[in-house]
Order: sequence, then structure tokens, then C-alpha cells
Amino acid sequence: MRAELLILGVLHRGDFHPYAIKQRLQNAMVECYTDVDVGTLYYAIRQLAKEGLIEAATRERVSRGGVRTIYRITPRGRERFRELLRERLSAEGTVADTLYSALLFLHLTDLAEVAEMLQAKITWQNQALDELALVRRRLGESAPLGARYLMKHLQLQRQLDRRWLKELLADVKRSRQKPHLGTRA
Repeated sequence: MRAELLILGVLHRGDFHPYAIKQRLQNAMVECYTDVDVGTLYYAIRQLAKEGLIEAATRERVSRGGVRTIYRITPRGRERFRELLRERLSAEGTVADTLYSALLFLHLTDLAEVAEMLQAKITWQNQALDELALVRRRLGESAPLGARYLMKHLQLQRQLDRRWLKELLADVKRSRQKPHLGTRA
């Protein structure tokens, strides 16, 4: 469940009702890099509550006569959140697919562990670039025009991702030296 990390991360910072969770995610512009819609969000909240990862903290009356449930993260939910965060940070794949949602909660994790995972991602990018260069050399100009441009785009994207990862790693290493940044929650 893609929304699981996002919901648990928001609730890591306080107790909120589903609409407030949605607003916080919108403020973080998650729709720019993931597809979590309102229906998915409400379904995910119900599932997380069923699994005991979040629980109703309070219920309050709203102006139109309804009742709104405020949720909080449970200790099991905190552990699941840390597990999901580690999974995202260590997953192989593009920066957009693996890191964007995790970056929202970087301050809630162990930066030494993050540094190791980022280094592994840089190594993965280097290997991917080496493999791509080998294919490009092997095919040369005999590859169809579309395939050559596809490979060129992949190369440029991976080079950009690698440069970005190196900058992030350098900042994480610097932040580890400052006690107020990157502390575990």
C-alpha cells in the first residue's frame, strides 16, 4: 500500500483526521510524484486501523452534525513506519520511484543508516550506467534511431540521479554532525 508510508509519516508528527492528513500531503505536493487519491487515502486509513498501526485518538463533532475521527500512530505503527522508510531508502530503482516519498520523513530516521543506503544507490547507478554504456557500444549506430535516443535519455537521467544522490549524501553526512538535524523520532 503506497499510501501507508505517507499516512504513518504524517501521524508520526501528531494526531490528525483523514482530511487533515490529505491536506498535509497536498501541502507536501505528493501528487507531483505519487498517485495517492482521496479514495485510496481513506481506504488506507481504514486498513491501517484494522491492522493496529493507527488508532482513533478522539472523535469530535463537526458543524454539519457529523463526527470526525482523529487518528494517532501506535507503537506498532511507528515500527512499521521505520521499516517502510528503510525499504524505500534501500529499494533499487529510479530516484523518483524509491526516494521521493521517503525524503519527506528523512528527519525521522537514522542518518548514518541513510548514508549507507545512499552510497548503495550511487553504486547501483554506477553499475546501471556501465551496463548501459556496454549496450550502447555494442549496438552503436546500428540501433534504430528511437532506441539510440531512449538509451541516451536513460544515460542522462542516471547521470543526473547519481549527481543528485551524491549531493544528498554529502548533506546527510554534514547533517549527521549537527545534533538538531536528523534525530530519530
